[in-house]
Amino acid sequence: MYFLLLLIFLLSPVSISALESQSSTTITASIGENRVTIYGYTSPNSRVELSNSQVFAVTYSNDTGYFVFEKTLLPKVDLLDLCLTSFDNNSRQTTPVCFPAPPQTNYQTDIGPVLLPPTISLEESNIDPNSTVVTSGQAIPNSEVSLSFYKVNDSGQSFVKAAQAYSLPSVTAITDEFGNFSLNLPTAYSSNYRLYASTKFDNNYSPKSNTLIYILPSLFY
Repeated sequence: MYFLLLLIFLLSPVSISALESQSSTTITASIGENRVTIYGYTSPNSRVELSNSQVFAVTYSNDTGYFVFEKTLLPKVDLLDLCLTSFDNNSRQTTPVCFPAPPQTNYQTDIGPVLLPPTISLEESNIDPNSTVVTSGQAIPNSEVSLSFYKVNDSGQSFVKAAQAYSLPSVTAITDEFGNFSLNLPTAYSSNYRLYASTKFDNNYSPKSNTLIYILPSLFY
């Protein structure tokens, strides 16, 4: 009789429920960190900055101009565009290249290759009429650099009404193994000129560089 009562107790719903509660497992989960890997090309041995209002990271390009931001942690908030800027060996700065931040739900995002624009500067700030004007800069090694420029207006004496700005044929150069390039600019007419450069690498074009303005004074001035 005692044995029968014990068997009924062990098989009762209350006993089975108690066993189930003892064997239950608590499972927790969390969303992974949002990381991004960004890679691309710029001038060799340059400082490259990744930034926006909430993100800032720095890396350096190697001898071929290749750079990478490896698994950079992004905050779990709505971000403005991420921007890349490069500084060459002469502290010349590229224009920023910006793109949307990846969604917060992404665990790992890869972006690239990103081609950064060339850096560019004028070797002389004071330009004399009929002198040689040279512009130089740095870009991806062994790549083609196209220089686009246009004449704004004549600064010499003229009785003809000034014309609107118009573009002139672009000129090209090939960067050396260190990414350097230089080009002679037109000086045939007294005028204000604006110019910028872009890089062609692996059949793709970079955004344009900073725009420079140079003024050739009139011979009569």
